[in-house]
Amino acid sequence: MRGLRRYHPGVARRPQTSDGSVRAGIARAGRADLRFRLLIVFSCVIATLGLLADSTAVVIGAMLVAPLLGPIMALGIALLGGRGQSFVAPAFALIEGAAVAVLLSWMLTEVLSHSTLDVLTATPREVTARTRPNPLDLGIALAGGAIGAYALVRLKDSAALPGVAIATALMPPLCTVGIGLAARDRGIWGGAFLLFATNLLAIMFSCAIVFWSLGLRPRRSSLPALRLALGAVSVGVIGVALFGLSVRAVQESREARELRSTVASALADVIPGSELVDIERSSAPEGGLEVRVTARTPGQSTLVEATAIQALVAQGMQTRISLVLVSVPVIVLDPLNPPRKDATVAVATPARATPVAPTVAPTTRPTVTPSPAPTATLSPTAVAPPVGNSP
Repeated sequence: MRGLRRYHPGVARRPQTSDGSVRAGIARAGRADLRFRLLIVFSCVIATLGLLADSTAVVIGAMLVAPLLGPIMALGIALLGGRGQSFVAPAFALIEGAAVAVLLSWMLTEVLSHSTLDVLTATPREVTARTRPNPLDLGIALAGGAIGAYALVRLKDSAALPGVAIATALMPPLCTVGIGLAARDRGIWGGAFLLFATNLLAIMFSCAIVFWSLGLRPRRSSLPALRLALGAVSVGVIGVALFGLSVRAVQESREARELRSTVASALADVIPGSELVDIERSSAPEGGLEVRVTARTPGQSTLVEATAIQALVAQGMQTRISLVLVSVPVIVLDPLNPPRKDATVAVATPARATPVAPTVAPTTRPTVTPSPAPTATLSPTAVAPPVGNSP
């Protein structure tokens, strides 16, 4: 019948949209136009404020707004080959978006840190969570990129892309880099940049694999297998680096737990009744550990007690220990039954010394006794008798 299509059971329908239009849509999403730049700015502001405020909901909202998934998918399809401009445009868009995000987050953090707000007085948990990537993050990025590419090509549904954007965080690590630069902390910005690079390479590689397996290849494709092999090597290198960092993090965590247990045991043995409050540790320049222990003690600690604690900690950890003991004296009273309502509670008032004005003794000046003036002694003089007409 005219106007009706024949239905053949067992024959899969071809998608309504051609592969060329899908490639064109991916290429458009990878360009740095006005919409892309506006989304970069606003998602960066939202993510930075959410990280500083330690708000998980705000950070998730920034992930949904960020448009960085488009250029990465465009790079994934460009990895299979094709014209040179298919790689240049999304690469420039990604570099521009990443640079703007890092610069804007750094400026925003600098402004807030010089204001009256208490910013970066303590590292927020949302910031710390993006400074130590591990192999699990690599697996999440690979799976997220694969399902996002498959949903875009075969399901013709972009509803999965927000979930991919949340699972494979792209904007929060970039904003964490800016926050780390503002805080002058290499551990923060270095770990966050490694997380962003992990997500970038994993998503791009998994998208390329899915596009290649679904037949979405450029017409002028040269040596796609070699390109995919290079991508696999890059992902493998990232995986090995993340595995090494994870092993190191596990060792540091185990060492921290062992150090805390050793210090607590040493305090209980040397100063009974003391309570461990905090431990700060760092590597000493000459080897070993520099340990700063803060503890509540029944009284003021002595040098002998601190030396004994240092020896016990060094013995338990089997390494050189440089110890700083901060003792906080605490008075602990036994339980007391409350007195009656009409009873008078004697309160000892410390006697205050009455200030006494200093007495200034009069200064005695040396008295100068004048020496008696010499008295002239008159000796009698003989007078000659008058002569002639003299009276």
